[in-house]
Amino acid sequence: MQDFHYSVSLHVSHPDIDPALISQALALQATHRPTRKGEAKTTPKGTPREGHWEFSHWSHSFEIVQDGELVAFLRHLAERLEPHREFLQRIVEDGGAIECFVGIFTDTNCDQILPFDLLGKLAELRVDLRLDMYGSKLRQAEHPLLESDGSRTKRCT
Repeated sequence: MQDFHYSVSLHVSHPDIDPALISQALALQATHRPTRKGEAKTTPKGTPREGHWEFSHWSHSFEIVQDGELVAFLRHLAERLEPHREFLQRIVEDGGAIECFVGIFTDTNCDQILPFDLLGKLAELRVDLRLDMYGSKLRQAEHPLLESDGSRTKRCT
């Protein structure tokens, strides 16, 4: 049993690809509003904004079963993306970027080993792995090297 929960999303940015092509190629629907280079900017509710999108962006958030292990989920994701390897590699070769964003939420120490073979598989797919940790301020305040105001204590050696 892990003492944290997490969320995972896949993000693709590209100089000018149509986001609908990403959905089609990966067989995943965008779960956040995709943007396409050159289209007029709007707010999420559709209100016009000044300017046009400078690049295309697409993202998909995955449904997570929280009792599942993070590494097992990432392995499954890499296997799911493997049939689309050439498409993903072409995205990066064309100046785009692919990011697997993992938000980790914990109130305690969180220790995970990301095995080299998993990292290697993501590298082959040209998928960057981004880990964003969200910890409890209470736990941070209790850290022995922090003063009550959050500043670091001076240690004598």
